Amino acid sequence: MICPQCAQDLKQVTYETVAIHTCASCGGEFIGSPELGHIVRARQERFSPELRELLAQRTPRPGVVADAHPALCCPGCGEPMMAFSYGGDSGVLVDRCASCDGLWLDCEELQRIQVLQERWAEEATDQLKQISVDLEKARREVAQATSSAFAGSRFAFINALINRYLDAA
Repeated sequence: MICPQCAQDLKQVTYETVAIHTCASCGGEFIGSPELGHIVRARQERFSPELRELLAQRTPRPGVVADAHPALCCPGCGEPMMAFSYGGDSGVLVDRCASCDGLWLDCEELQRIQVLQERWAEEATDQLKQISVDLEKARREVAQATSSAFAGSRFAFINALINRYLDAA
């Protein structure tokens, strides 16, 4: 395989237990979509706080950005690749081949994607905790509101139906 950036030979290496192809000259990497999925789920590599902070400051660039990025030829099959922002708005531009589903990542983009995935996972956990608290509060408020007039049933929804019927009458 030949690097689409600098036309040097790509070397196959093992990264987090999967085979990827890397360019010693420009640092770019060619990887399949399943392999990228494995890498971001494995979370074997840990990253410095400096890199994490740098990525947190990136400006989002949503959607396909083909106009801002020259089209590259896929090292795997030679077809043109389409540039897009990883995760929809991460600002990390990735080139994807529609023919073989291969991905070209410029120097350090794989590490940036891993850092983003780690941050998103941490943020999701915090958001889920807050949503859980909010849902429990709402459940208690609804249970209290629905059982205030008629509370003959042990099922809150039955009490709510009866109360609704009594309010309409």
